[in-house]
Amino acid sequence: MEISTRRIGTSLLLDVVGQIKGADSNEFRTVIKRLLEAGESDLVINLEQVGFIDSSGVGMLIHCLHEVRSQHGDLRLVKLTEDIHDLFEMVAIDRLFTIYSSEEEILPLQRNV
Repeated sequence: MEISTRRIGTSLLLDVVGQIKGADSNEFRTVIKRLLEAGESDLVINLEQVGFIDSSGVGMLIHCLHEVRSQHGDLRLVKLTEDIHDLFEMVAIDRLFTIYSSEEEILPLQRNV
């Protein structure tokens, strides 16, 4: 799994490539913790290049969501593949996260902040 970051408006976008499973979940959690410590609290995870998430990856995303919200921030998702979107709907995770189909959907919300 590879993670890179870039700005989109006021949000920090995390582009994730690969699979989110097992030990990768701990690595991802560490990245989120470091970003929070650096003062980042408006995070968007781009899952367009993620082909697989196992149960530990799903649990990690939920843990990170709670962690970010406990710091008065938000963690949103963008560009889920069809398989991952179906999985999230099946286990009702889509109700926890704000999910966007494109990066452009994020920007109008920021203009109203």
